Amino acid sequence: MSDTKFRFTELSLEKIESNGKRTRYYDNLLSGLILDVSVAGKKSFRVYKKIPGRDTPINVTLGYFPSIALDDARRMARKVMADIAEGINPNDLKRQFRAASITLKEAFDSYIESRDLKPITKRGYKQKMDCYLPDWHNKRLADINQTMILKRQREITSRSPAQANYTMRLMRALFNFAKAEYKSSEGRSLFPENPVDVLSEKRSWNKVKRKTTRLRQSQLEPFLEALNKVRDEATLYRQNDRVAFCDYIEFVMFTGLRKMELLQLPWSQVFMEDKFYLLKDTKNGEDVEFPMTTKLIEIFERRKIYKVSPYVFGKATGKGWLVEPKKTLAKICELAKIEITLHDLRRTFASIAESNGISGYRLKRLLNHLTDQSDVTAGYTILTAEELREPMQYIVDKIEVYARFKDGNNRDDIEGIKYTLSKLSKEQRLEVLGSVIG
Repeated sequence: MSDTKFRFTELSLEKIESNGKRTRYYDNLLSGLILDVSVAGKKSFRVYKKIPGRDTPINVTLGYFPSIALDDARRMARKVMADIAEGINPNDLKRQFRAASITLKEAFDSYIESRDLKPITKRGYKQKMDCYLPDWHNKRLADINQTMILKRQREITSRSPAQANYTMRLMRALFNFAKAEYKSSEGRSLFPENPVDVLSEKRSWNKVKRKTTRLRQSQLEPFLEALNKVRDEATLYRQNDRVAFCDYIEFVMFTGLRKMELLQLPWSQVFMEDKFYLLKDTKNGEDVEFPMTTKLIEIFERRKIYKVSPYVFGKATGKGWLVEPKKTLAKICELAKIEITLHDLRRTFASIAESNGISGYRLKRLLNHLTDQSDVTAGYTILTAEELREPMQYIVDKIEVYARFKDGNNRDDIEGIKYTLSKLSKEQRLEVLGSVIG
């Protein structure tokens, strides 16, 4: 059929076949009703008409032929055209209906699917949904108001102020996602208000103090002695996973690295000959090279003996890497009579580095912290693994001296003094030299 404009009948529509391209056929009886035929031959009734005051016609899908009979399509088209004549976009009504019916769980699933999130981040978000918002999963997003947000935030705060903040930040992100995702044909959001904003308006966000716990110098010796004891016992009884956990905890102690960045370190990213290792896709999204110190070489060599998977801190079962070192850390803390978390070891490393004059840029690089984009100088300060080797070794030596594992008067400490002097200006070095000779 070559003519695309004719009076629709059931028989004529049945005879239409695909011509290899998308084609529109127009009904002479009811202006604005069209039959859209896809390349595959799928036929759909649509209304194609301008809204008063607009230059571009809109497309409103009614349904598919022959599932919808021609008479029903004409009746539906007349109703749609009546709305259009009143300046109403029927597509917006459909969008509003879909947006109004979306549940919190559906919005959450769409959010997770649309974002490039790390597995640990996804697990954290899911934990908040399941632990603090289970009764809201099937609640419509449009029904969650400011009063409900305030009440739920107070309930969670009674259990954990930090988790209350975390959960409400997730809720804020979901509403912002809905605000951008669900819009009218004119680009207006169907979720213009974010009820979580009430927490800022009423200053209800919890003020959670940043943790400052770390190992004091006097605690370094008992902690490392306890770690060695737990590892020796695990070795004796062939508890290979516990040996690996001890090696991992010691590695964190002497590097300050984050938990998950290190647990999944594969041997393919360890370069013993060149004495550096590579962490990929870290928290700040970068691949970073780190130098090996004498302590790390010792740990890597020991891990080779216990190699059971492609990962340094490997496990013979599951995904091939260790998952949670809490039990081993608790055993070490029990023997040392110290209470700390794994992240406290990161703070310990940073504190020792800072107190021994490691510069801010080097320390940020060693801890794999993002540098403020407004810091232009930092953008030009590119530190390689080789350039970080000396300060890294210096921190390791200091930890061992504080833990009485190394004599502070030996050659390593002299190298440490040299490193410190190298950071001073010429005038400062002369002043130090004069005070020593005098």
